Amino acid sequence: MIKVLQVIEDMGLNSGVSSMLLNYYKYMNHDKVNFDFITFKPVPEDVKEYCEKNDSIIYQVSELCGKNVINGTLKKEIEKIISEHKGEYDVIHGHEPNAAFIYFKAAKKYGIGCRILHSHNAKGADLAVKKFRNYILNNYGLLYANVRFACSKKAAKYLYHTSEGVCIINNAIDTSLFEFDENVRKETRKELGIEDKFVIGHVGRFAPQKNHEYLLEVFEKVYAKNKKSVLLLIGDGELFEDIKQKVRDKGFEENVIFTGITNNTSKYMQAMDLFAMPSRYEGLPVVCVEAQASGLDCVLSGEITREVKFTDNVGFVDIGKENIDKWVDVILKKEQSFNDKLNSEKRLLGAQNVKNAGYEISSQAKRLEKIYIRLAHRC
Repeated sequence: MIKVLQVIEDMGLNSGVSSMLLNYYKYMNHDKVNFDFITFKPVPEDVKEYCEKNDSIIYQVSELCGKNVINGTLKKEIEKIISEHKGEYDVIHGHEPNAAFIYFKAAKKYGIGCRILHSHNAKGADLAVKKFRNYILNNYGLLYANVRFACSKKAAKYLYHTSEGVCIINNAIDTSLFEFDENVRKETRKELGIEDKFVIGHVGRFAPQKNHEYLLEVFEKVYAKNKKSVLLLIGDGELFEDIKQKVRDKGFEENVIFTGITNNTSKYMQAMDLFAMPSRYEGLPVVCVEAQASGLDCVLSGEITREVKFTDNVGFVDIGKENIDKWVDVILKKEQSFNDKLNSEKRLLGAQNVKNAGYEISSQAKRLEKIYIRLAHRC
Protein backbone atom coordinates (compact mmCIF):
# COMPACT_ATOMS: atom_id res chain seq x y z
CA MET A 1 0.00 0.00 0.00
CA ILE A 2 1.16 3.53 -0.84
CA LYS A 3 0.99 5.95 2.09
CA VAL A 4 0.41 9.63 1.26
CA LEU A 5 0.78 12.46 3.78
CA GLN A 6 -1.62 15.23 2.77
CA VAL A 7 -0.89 18.78 4.00
CA ILE A 8 -3.99 20.99 3.93
CA GLU A 9 -4.94 24.11 5.85
CA ASP A 10 -8.59 23.26 6.56
CA MET A 11 -10.60 20.02 6.37
CA GLY A 12 -13.94 21.73 7.01
CA LEU A 13 -17.03 21.91 4.83
CA ASN A 14 -16.43 25.57 3.98
CA SER A 15 -13.29 24.90 1.94
CA GLY A 16 -13.27 24.03 -1.76
CA VAL A 17 -9.82 22.44 -1.46
CA SER A 18 -11.09 20.28 1.40
CA SER A 19 -14.13 19.24 -0.65
CA MET A 20 -11.89 18.21 -3.53
CA LEU A 21 -9.46 16.24 -1.36
CA LEU A 22 -12.13 14.49 0.70
CA ASN A 23 -14.02 13.57 -2.49
CA TYR A 24 -10.91 11.77 -3.73
CA TYR A 25 -10.22 10.23 -0.33
CA LYS A 26 -13.72 8.73 -0.07
CA TYR A 27 -13.45 7.10 -3.50
CA MET A 28 -9.86 5.89 -3.19
CA ASN A 29 -9.16 2.16 -2.78
CA HIS A 30 -7.58 2.30 0.67
CA ASP A 31 -5.95 -1.10 0.20
CA LYS A 32 -3.88 0.45 -2.59
CA VAL A 33 -3.46 4.06 -1.45
CA ASN A 34 -4.28 5.62 1.90
CA PHE A 35 -3.90 9.10 3.34
CA ASP A 36 -2.81 10.66 6.61
CA PHE A 37 -3.29 14.40 7.06
CA ILE A 38 -1.50 17.41 8.53
CA THR A 39 -3.96 20.27 8.98
CA PHE A 40 -3.80 23.72 10.59
CA LYS A 41 -7.40 24.09 11.75
CA PRO A 42 -9.85 22.08 13.92
CA VAL A 43 -11.40 19.15 12.07
CA PRO A 44 -15.18 18.47 12.04
CA GLU A 45 -16.18 15.39 14.04
CA ASP A 46 -17.75 13.59 11.08
CA VAL A 47 -14.51 13.99 9.08
CA LYS A 48 -12.48 12.70 12.05
CA GLU A 49 -14.74 9.67 12.43
CA TYR A 50 -14.57 8.82 8.72
CA CYS A 51 -10.77 9.06 8.70
CA GLU A 52 -10.47 6.89 11.81
CA LYS A 53 -12.70 4.21 10.21
CA ASN A 54 -10.29 4.15 7.27
CA ASP A 55 -7.16 3.90 9.43
CA SER A 56 -6.04 7.44 8.65
CA ILE A 57 -4.34 9.70 11.17
CA ILE A 58 -4.98 13.45 11.36
CA TYR A 59 -2.20 15.58 12.83
CA GLN A 60 -3.50 19.01 13.78
CA VAL A 61 -0.73 21.59 14.14
CA SER A 62 -0.77 25.29 15.02
CA GLU A 63 -2.55 27.82 12.84
CA LEU A 64 -0.93 28.71 9.54
CA CYS A 65 -0.06 32.36 10.13
CA GLY A 66 2.92 34.70 10.01
CA LYS A 67 3.57 34.56 13.74
CA ASN A 68 3.81 30.75 13.84
CA VAL A 69 6.04 30.70 10.78
CA ILE A 70 8.39 33.42 12.06
CA ASN A 71 8.74 32.04 15.61
CA GLY A 72 9.39 28.53 14.30
CA THR A 73 6.35 26.89 15.94
CA LEU A 74 5.09 25.33 12.72
CA LYS A 75 8.53 24.17 11.65
CA LYS A 76 9.08 22.34 14.94
CA GLU A 77 5.63 20.71 14.97
CA ILE A 78 5.76 19.55 11.36
CA GLU A 79 9.37 18.36 11.52
CA LYS A 80 8.54 16.40 14.69
CA ILE A 81 5.66 14.59 12.94
CA ILE A 82 7.69 13.76 9.83
CA SER A 83 10.81 12.72 11.74
CA GLU A 84 8.88 10.46 14.14
CA HIS A 85 7.27 8.71 11.16
CA LYS A 86 10.38 8.48 9.03
CA GLY A 87 10.05 5.71 6.45
CA GLU A 88 6.24 5.49 6.69
CA TYR A 89 5.31 7.81 3.83
CA ASP A 90 5.97 7.27 0.15
CA VAL A 91 4.47 10.60 -0.93
CA ILE A 92 3.80 14.00 0.62
CA HIS A 93 1.12 16.03 -1.18
CA GLY A 94 1.03 19.73 -0.28
CA HIS A 95 -1.99 21.95 -0.87
CA GLU A 96 -0.52 25.05 0.84
CA PRO A 97 2.19 26.50 -1.45
CA ASN A 98 3.09 29.35 0.93
CA ALA A 99 4.06 26.86 3.67
CA ALA A 100 5.64 24.27 1.37
CA PHE A 101 9.17 25.41 2.21
CA ILE A 102 8.53 24.17 5.77
CA TYR A 103 6.95 20.77 5.17
CA PHE A 104 8.82 19.88 1.96
CA LYS A 105 12.18 20.75 3.48
CA ALA A 106 11.43 18.41 6.40
CA ALA A 107 10.11 15.75 3.99
CA LYS A 108 13.29 15.85 1.94
CA LYS A 109 15.43 15.74 5.09
CA TYR A 110 13.65 12.61 6.35
CA GLY A 111 13.53 10.73 3.08
CA ILE A 112 10.10 11.27 1.50
CA GLY A 113 11.13 10.94 -2.12
CA CYS A 114 7.94 12.15 -3.84
CA ARG A 115 6.96 15.74 -2.92
CA ILE A 116 3.88 16.97 -4.79
CA LEU A 117 2.92 20.64 -4.80
CA HIS A 118 -0.69 21.32 -5.82
CA SER A 119 -1.90 24.69 -7.14
CA HIS A 120 -5.58 25.38 -6.40
CA ASN A 121 -5.75 29.09 -7.20
CA ALA A 122 -5.02 31.56 -9.95
CA LYS A 123 -3.93 34.40 -7.67
CA GLY A 124 -1.86 34.71 -4.51
CA ALA A 125 -4.06 36.79 -2.21
CA ASP A 126 -6.44 39.75 -2.01
CA LEU A 127 -3.98 42.28 -0.55
CA ALA A 128 -0.85 43.39 -2.41
CA VAL A 129 1.40 42.82 0.62
CA LYS A 130 0.13 39.24 1.03
CA LYS A 131 0.44 38.64 -2.69
CA PHE A 132 4.11 39.70 -2.57
CA ARG A 133 4.71 37.58 0.56
CA ASN A 134 3.15 34.50 -1.07
CA TYR A 135 5.14 35.04 -4.26
CA ILE A 136 8.39 34.82 -2.24
CA LEU A 137 7.26 31.87 -0.09
CA ASN A 138 5.76 29.93 -3.00
CA ASN A 139 8.97 30.12 -4.99
CA TYR A 140 10.96 29.02 -1.95
CA GLY A 141 8.67 25.98 -1.62
CA LEU A 142 9.15 25.13 -5.30
CA LEU A 143 12.82 24.47 -4.57
CA TYR A 144 11.85 21.36 -2.59
CA ALA A 145 8.92 20.07 -4.68
CA ASN A 146 9.67 17.52 -7.40
CA VAL A 147 6.15 16.92 -8.78
CA ARG A 148 3.66 19.60 -9.88
CA PHE A 149 -0.12 19.29 -9.76
CA ALA A 150 -2.82 21.89 -10.49
CA CYS A 151 -6.61 21.99 -10.75
CA SER A 152 -6.48 23.87 -14.06
CA LYS A 153 -4.04 25.27 -16.58
CA LYS A 154 -4.73 28.76 -15.24
CA ALA A 155 -3.83 27.64 -11.70
CA ALA A 156 -0.69 25.96 -13.06
CA LYS A 157 0.45 29.13 -14.82
CA TYR A 158 -0.09 31.18 -11.67
CA LEU A 159 2.14 29.03 -9.42
CA TYR A 160 4.60 27.47 -11.86
CA HIS A 161 4.53 30.17 -14.58
CA THR A 162 3.79 27.42 -17.11
CA SER A 163 1.35 24.57 -17.59
CA GLU A 164 3.99 22.39 -19.30
CA GLY A 165 4.91 19.33 -17.25
CA VAL A 166 2.09 19.97 -14.77
CA CYS A 167 -0.37 17.16 -14.01
CA ILE A 168 -3.95 18.50 -14.05
CA ILE A 169 -6.08 16.85 -11.34
CA ASN A 170 -9.75 17.55 -12.03
CA ASN A 171 -11.87 18.85 -9.14
CA ALA A 172 -14.14 15.86 -9.55
CA ILE A 173 -17.40 15.13 -7.73
CA ASP A 174 -19.90 12.33 -7.21
CA THR A 175 -22.33 13.39 -9.93
CA SER A 176 -25.07 11.11 -8.57
CA LEU A 177 -25.38 13.38 -5.51
CA PHE A 178 -26.19 16.38 -7.71
CA GLU A 179 -28.48 14.84 -10.33
CA PHE A 180 -31.57 16.96 -10.71
CA ASP A 181 -34.58 15.77 -8.71
CA GLU A 182 -37.87 17.59 -9.20
CA ASN A 183 -39.25 16.31 -5.87
CA VAL A 184 -36.25 17.55 -3.89
CA ARG A 185 -36.56 20.89 -5.68
CA LYS A 186 -40.21 21.27 -4.73
CA GLU A 187 -39.67 20.16 -1.12
CA THR A 188 -36.71 22.51 -0.58
CA ARG A 189 -38.43 25.50 -2.15
CA LYS A 190 -41.48 24.85 0.03
CA GLU A 191 -39.29 24.53 3.12
CA LEU A 192 -37.67 27.89 2.33
CA GLY A 193 -40.95 29.56 1.35
CA ILE A 194 -39.76 30.36 -2.18
CA GLU A 195 -42.09 28.18 -4.31
CA ASP A 196 -42.98 30.99 -6.72
CA LYS A 197 -39.63 32.83 -6.68
CA PHE A 198 -36.79 33.21 -9.17
CA VAL A 199 -33.86 31.94 -7.08
CA ILE A 200 -30.30 33.12 -7.71
CA GLY A 201 -27.85 31.01 -5.73
CA HIS A 202 -24.25 31.18 -4.60
CA VAL A 203 -22.03 28.78 -2.65
CA GLY A 204 -18.76 29.91 -1.11
CA ARG A 205 -16.79 31.20 1.86
CA PHE A 206 -17.71 34.70 2.96
CA ALA A 207 -14.29 36.14 2.12
CA PRO A 208 -12.99 38.93 -0.16
CA GLN A 209 -12.10 36.40 -2.88
CA LYS A 210 -15.77 35.43 -3.36
CA ASN A 211 -16.96 39.03 -3.81
CA HIS A 212 -20.33 38.78 -2.04
CA GLU A 213 -20.73 42.55 -1.85
CA TYR A 214 -20.64 42.71 -5.65
CA LEU A 215 -23.26 39.98 -5.87
CA LEU A 216 -25.47 42.01 -3.52
CA GLU A 217 -25.17 45.06 -5.78
CA VAL A 218 -26.14 42.95 -8.79
CA PHE A 219 -29.05 41.42 -6.91
CA GLU A 220 -30.31 44.84 -5.80
CA LYS A 221 -30.70 45.84 -9.46
CA VAL A 222 -32.20 42.49 -10.45
CA TYR A 223 -34.77 42.80 -7.66
CA ALA A 224 -35.67 46.34 -8.76
CA LYS A 225 -36.80 44.83 -12.08
CA ASN A 226 -38.19 41.53 -10.79
CA LYS A 227 -39.73 41.59 -7.30
CA LYS A 228 -39.99 37.80 -7.30
CA SER A 229 -36.21 37.43 -7.17
CA VAL A 230 -34.51 35.82 -4.17
CA LEU A 231 -30.81 35.44 -3.38
CA LEU A 232 -29.78 32.17 -1.69
CA LEU A 233 -26.33 32.27 -0.04
CA ILE A 234 -24.67 29.09 1.23
CA GLY A 235 -21.54 29.17 3.38
CA ASP A 236 -19.83 30.94 6.24
CA GLY A 237 -16.63 32.88 6.79
CA GLU A 238 -14.99 36.00 8.17
CA LEU A 239 -17.27 38.38 6.24
CA PHE A 240 -20.53 36.56 7.08
CA GLU A 241 -21.77 39.14 9.61
CA ASP A 242 -20.63 42.05 7.41
CA ILE A 243 -22.68 40.76 4.48
CA LYS A 244 -25.69 40.11 6.72
CA GLN A 245 -25.48 43.72 7.93
CA LYS A 246 -25.32 45.00 4.34
CA VAL A 247 -28.46 42.98 3.61
CA ARG A 248 -30.20 44.58 6.60
CA ASP A 249 -29.03 48.04 5.53
CA LYS A 250 -30.60 47.49 2.09
CA GLY A 251 -33.84 46.20 3.66
CA PHE A 252 -33.47 42.82 1.96
CA GLU A 253 -33.94 40.53 4.97
CA GLU A 254 -36.96 38.91 3.27
CA ASN A 255 -35.23 38.54 -0.08
CA VAL A 256 -31.79 37.16 0.86
CA ILE A 257 -31.57 33.74 2.54
CA PHE A 258 -28.48 32.63 4.48
CA THR A 259 -28.18 28.88 5.11
CA GLY A 260 -24.77 28.86 6.81
CA ILE A 261 -22.50 25.85 6.32
CA THR A 262 -24.25 22.71 5.13
CA ASN A 263 -23.25 19.14 4.29
CA ASN A 264 -26.07 19.01 1.72
CA THR A 265 -25.22 21.62 -0.91
CA SER A 266 -27.03 19.57 -3.54
CA LYS A 267 -30.39 20.06 -1.83
CA TYR A 268 -30.09 23.83 -2.14
CA MET A 269 -28.75 23.69 -5.68
CA GLN A 270 -31.90 21.78 -6.67
CA ALA A 271 -33.93 24.76 -5.36
CA MET A 272 -31.95 27.32 -7.36
CA ASP A 273 -32.86 28.60 -10.83
CA LEU A 274 -29.48 30.15 -11.57
CA PHE A 275 -25.98 29.97 -10.06
CA ALA A 276 -23.92 33.18 -9.87
CA MET A 277 -20.25 33.47 -8.89
CA PRO A 278 -18.54 36.89 -9.23
CA SER A 279 -15.21 35.77 -7.69
CA ARG A 280 -12.14 37.98 -7.87
CA TYR A 281 -10.03 34.88 -8.57
CA GLU A 282 -10.32 31.07 -8.53
CA GLY A 283 -8.43 27.97 -9.63
CA LEU A 284 -11.27 25.80 -10.83
CA PRO A 285 -14.11 26.00 -8.28
CA VAL A 286 -15.67 22.69 -7.23
CA VAL A 287 -19.03 24.43 -6.71
CA CYS A 288 -19.17 25.33 -10.41
CA VAL A 289 -18.79 21.63 -11.24
CA GLU A 290 -21.55 20.81 -8.75
CA ALA A 291 -23.83 23.51 -10.14
CA GLN A 292 -23.44 22.16 -13.67
CA ALA A 293 -24.10 18.61 -12.47
CA SER A 294 -27.38 20.00 -11.07
CA GLY A 295 -28.13 21.34 -14.54
CA LEU A 296 -28.10 24.98 -13.46
CA ASP A 297 -27.48 27.96 -15.71
CA CYS A 298 -24.28 29.58 -14.43
CA VAL A 299 -23.14 33.20 -14.64
CA LEU A 300 -19.48 33.36 -13.65
CA SER A 301 -16.82 36.01 -13.21
CA GLY A 302 -14.51 36.58 -16.15
CA GLU A 303 -11.65 35.83 -13.73
CA ILE A 304 -12.70 32.16 -13.54
CA THR A 305 -10.98 29.79 -15.97
CA ARG A 306 -12.94 28.79 -19.09
CA GLU A 307 -11.85 25.22 -18.34
CA VAL A 308 -14.86 25.00 -16.02
CA LYS A 309 -17.32 25.50 -18.88
CA PHE A 310 -18.81 22.12 -19.78
CA THR A 311 -22.02 23.27 -21.50
CA ASP A 312 -23.62 26.26 -23.20
CA ASN A 313 -25.45 26.94 -19.92
CA VAL A 314 -22.32 28.66 -18.59
CA GLY A 315 -21.56 32.31 -19.33
CA PHE A 316 -18.76 34.63 -18.19
CA VAL A 317 -19.08 38.34 -17.35
CA ASP A 318 -16.23 40.56 -16.21
CA ILE A 319 -16.53 42.07 -12.75
CA GLY A 320 -16.15 45.75 -11.87
CA LYS A 321 -18.58 48.60 -11.17
CA GLU A 322 -18.92 49.30 -14.89
CA ASN A 323 -20.15 45.74 -15.52
CA ILE A 324 -22.89 45.45 -12.89
CA ASP A 325 -25.58 46.22 -15.47
CA LYS A 326 -24.16 43.49 -17.74
CA TRP A 327 -24.60 40.98 -14.92
CA VAL A 328 -28.15 42.18 -14.40
CA ASP A 329 -28.97 41.88 -18.11
CA VAL A 330 -27.56 38.35 -18.39
CA ILE A 331 -29.42 37.17 -15.28
CA LEU A 332 -32.73 38.71 -16.36
CA LYS A 333 -32.43 37.17 -19.84
CA LYS A 334 -32.02 33.77 -18.19
CA GLU A 335 -35.10 34.47 -16.06
CA GLN A 336 -37.21 35.63 -19.01
CA SER A 337 -36.44 32.46 -20.97
CA PHE A 338 -37.33 30.32 -17.96
CA ASN A 339 -39.80 27.50 -18.56
CA ASP A 340 -40.41 24.88 -15.84
CA LYS A 341 -40.88 21.93 -18.21
CA LEU A 342 -37.99 22.76 -20.53
CA ASN A 343 -35.82 23.67 -17.56
CA SER A 344 -36.42 20.27 -15.90
CA GLU A 345 -35.53 18.45 -19.11
CA LYS A 346 -32.35 20.48 -19.48
CA ARG A 347 -31.33 20.03 -15.85
CA LEU A 348 -31.63 16.27 -16.07
CA LEU A 349 -28.74 16.35 -18.56
CA GLY A 350 -26.39 18.11 -16.14
CA ALA A 351 -24.82 15.11 -14.39
CA GLN A 352 -24.06 13.38 -17.69
CA ASN A 353 -22.44 16.55 -19.06
CA VAL A 354 -20.11 16.65 -16.07
CA LYS A 355 -19.26 12.96 -16.45
CA ASN A 356 -18.49 13.50 -20.14
CA ALA A 357 -16.13 16.34 -19.20
CA GLY A 358 -14.06 14.00 -17.00
CA TYR A 359 -15.23 15.23 -13.61
CA GLU A 360 -16.84 12.05 -12.24
CA ILE A 361 -15.02 11.17 -9.01
CA SER A 362 -15.19 7.37 -9.33
CA SER A 363 -13.09 7.34 -12.51
CA GLN A 364 -10.83 10.24 -11.48
CA ALA A 365 -10.01 8.61 -8.12
CA LYS A 366 -8.77 5.50 -9.96
CA ARG A 367 -6.63 7.74 -12.16
CA LEU A 368 -5.10 9.47 -9.12
CA GLU A 369 -4.42 6.09 -7.45
CA LYS A 370 -2.37 5.05 -10.48
CA ILE A 371 -0.51 8.37 -10.47
CA TYR A 372 0.42 8.01 -6.78
CA ILE A 373 1.59 4.42 -7.29
CA ARG A 374 3.68 5.33 -10.33
CA LEU A 375 5.23 8.37 -8.62
CA ALA A 376 6.01 6.44 -5.43
CA HIS A 377 7.83 3.75 -7.38
CA ARG A 378 9.63 6.29 -9.54
CA CYS A 379 10.83 8.41 -6.61
